[in-house]
Amino acid sequence: MKSFLDGTASFLAALATIAICGGPAWFTYKAIEANVAPWWAWFFIVALAGVGVIMTVAFLRKTIGGIAPSRERKRR
Repeated sequence: MKSFLDGTASFLAALATIAICGGPAWFTYKAIEANVAPWWAWFFIVALAGVGVIMTVAFLRKTIGGIAPSRERKRR
C-alpha cells in the first residue's frame, strides 16, 4: 500500500511539474509569436522545457518504481 501511495504522489508531482514548467514556456512562446517578447526569450523556453522534461521523466520513473517524490529509494 505504501508503494502505491508513493507512486501516486510521484505521478502527481510529474503532473505538477508539467504545469509549472509547461505553462510559462507556452505563454512565453505565445508572447514571441505575438511580437511582444524579444527573440532571445527562446532561450528561456528551451531552459524551462528542458528542466520540465528532465523532472517529469524522473518523477515518472519514481512512479513506476513506487518511490515517493522526496525519497531516493523505496520505503521498507
